[in-house]
Amino acid sequence: MARLWHTFRSAIRFGAIVITTMQLAKYALVALVLTGVLSLPAAANPVRRDHIDVELIASTTSVQPGRTLTVALRLKPDEHWHTYWKNPGDSGLATQIDWQLPEGFRAGPIQWPAPQRIDVGPLANYGYDGEVLLLTDIEVPDSIPANVPIRAAASWLVCEEICIPGDAELVLDLPAGPAAADPVWAARIAKVRAALPDAANGPEVEAVLAAGQQWILSLPRSALRDVGQLSFFPEEEGWIEYASRQQVVEQGDTVQLRFAAAAGAAGKQGRLNGVLVAMPGFANGSSSVVVSPAVTLTDTLPAPPPPVASAARSSLTLAVALAFAFIGGVILNLMPCVFPVVGIKVLTFVENSRSSPASLRSHGLLFALGVLVCFWAVAGALLALRAGGATLGWGFQLQSPLVVSALALLFFVLALNMSGVFELGSRAQQLAGSVRAQSGYADAFLSGVIATLVATPCTAPFMGAALGFAITQSAPLAMAVFTALALGMAAPYLVLSFSPKLVGRLPKPGTWMVSLKQALAFPLYLTVVWLVWVLGRQIGVDAVARLMIGMTMFGAGLWVYGRWNTSSAARVRMTARAMAMLLALTGVVLGWPHDSVPQGSSLATTSGNWKTWSPDAVAAARGSGQPVFVDFTAAWCVTCQVNKRLVLNRDTVQARFRERNVVTMVADWTNRDPQISLALDALGRSGVPVYALYPPGNGAPMLLPELLTEAIVLEAIDQIAGPVRTAASRDPSGISIDQEK
Repeated sequence: MARLWHTFRSAIRFGAIVITTMQLAKYALVALVLTGVLSLPAAANPVRRDHIDVELIASTTSVQPGRTLTVALRLKPDEHWHTYWKNPGDSGLATQIDWQLPEGFRAGPIQWPAPQRIDVGPLANYGYDGEVLLLTDIEVPDSIPANVPIRAAASWLVCEEICIPGDAELVLDLPAGPAAADPVWAARIAKVRAALPDAANGPEVEAVLAAGQQWILSLPRSALRDVGQLSFFPEEEGWIEYASRQQVVEQGDTVQLRFAAAAGAAGKQGRLNGVLVAMPGFANGSSSVVVSPAVTLTDTLPAPPPPVASAARSSLTLAVALAFAFIGGVILNLMPCVFPVVGIKVLTFVENSRSSPASLRSHGLLFALGVLVCFWAVAGALLALRAGGATLGWGFQLQSPLVVSALALLFFVLALNMSGVFELGSRAQQLAGSVRAQSGYADAFLSGVIATLVATPCTAPFMGAALGFAITQSAPLAMAVFTALALGMAAPYLVLSFSPKLVGRLPKPGTWMVSLKQALAFPLYLTVVWLVWVLGRQIGVDAVARLMIGMTMFGAGLWVYGRWNTSSAARVRMTARAMAMLLALTGVVLGWPHDSVPQGSSLATTSGNWKTWSPDAVAAARGSGQPVFVDFTAAWCVTCQVNKRLVLNRDTVQARFRERNVVTMVADWTNRDPQISLALDALGRSGVPVYALYPPGNGAPMLLPELLTEAIVLEAIDQIAGPVRTAASRDPSGISIDQEK
């Protein structure tokens, strides 16, 4: 028994020893694991932060004593997100690296790739849209440890619609040994290095600051492979307006790059250091060079370069311009300018609803032909005059008082005809289109001409960009765009004339049509009132009085003709016709607009909050830190007047202008004005209405649609008239630093 007890006690002791040993082993294993975990870097490669991956990479797999080691900070943001260059532009924050290296190691500066311009509303930022490698060369001493920990504290700002600051502690452990190229990163780093801005072989660049407002960088034409696109990125703040449009101007053997200067640039000291980027590239083979020209000051601004296609215009292809023109032509039928003629054309379809399908198709085709011919005539005259040096735009014909007077008289005659004052007979009933199937083909053609005459002053949605594209192209391409516009305007009538089922649903002709015809005369009378008002804005109230007297005499002649031309007595008919002709000629002589219109005479009212537009006034307001809203308008543009009454002059819109300290200006194009024509060219437009909202400084303007609503204008004011640059925009502590919407 004693021996048994002794054996049992020995077994217990042995088990305790085993258990204790296992526990110690377990604790040792846990301690070993914890030690290993704690010895790992604070953030392993790569590191994932909000919307971005970050890591340190090297060109070699080892560190060789006495040799330079190239390490890169790799930033890979999500799609549509971007990081910033060393000068981030209007807003943002440059990426920073704080190196923590072993004793004797020394890090050089970040070697920045050439940045991209990132336009965000009225702002322009400089940065990288996508992955970027920021290289740093590290000098390695002759004596190094067996394992070299490369540590860096990196911070950045990554932005899309909001901006998110980020940071990470990064570690790259490399063994000591002969330098061997990294199979993954060596080629990538070498490619980035080869594309870095050339700091040694750049061309000679001269910098001139003209009147403290405009920079002019000049370099030899021979320094470029071809004159394409040039962009300048300053390394320091306060030299240029980042969002200003940079224009390339050829001056003989010299190429100039012109852009706006920042306020106070004339008072800065030193050189204009920066990076010049060329597409397709420089003659030395690089695409970007580092420049550091000395600054020369002049008191006078250079002559403006010839008008060129703006970004909005040049971004269109011919196919897109044709599509825009066609859609704009269709929408043109809904614009206020064309409404009176639309009513006439509807009456035409009603009267001919029971005609043969072939007759309906003929009328539709002739109407379309009238639209085409009139568009070709107006567009051809516009292109020919512009080629001869005239600064004209779409709707230029209504800048002539003679054309306005003639149209007023024509619509007055049409209105009297529809009111039943006179009839022209069975061969030409209702000149504008109230035609009969068997005898109205000429009238169908003329109705298309008349519709175009009153429609061309208007610019419908999609038309503005298409017309801006057209006037910068060769004559054949321009005429193709105008043809697409004409076809778009004629398309609804063609569809109706080629659709017997649709026409068959119209009411049957009857006596009710007499009342409808007379009712449709009143929109024509209103059109006459509008045209007379336009004439008054152009050359004064005396011209209006003469035109009204002339129209009265002309109307009296038509009344005499309508009253006695149907008499059974031949003598009465002949007398009536002679009297009618005499009265009509007297009316034309009395109503003829004898006054000339001085070019550039402004008709814009300066009442209320609206000021008269001029380039100097816009520049002065923007230079003082105020945004500017410019209404490019004309008295003969009905859409302009509708937008003014229903939107721009509303109390809510005017109150928002005042709250945001927006200067409102009117550029009245009723008369020919070369300055307004050039301003429209610069905006990529050739007609009115155009609504441009300019930010403070020299940023690119925002263009609003041709048809306005209160919501559109209020949103645009809030977007562009807010604070452009504040201290908070540089503060990396907030989540939404750069409000980039």
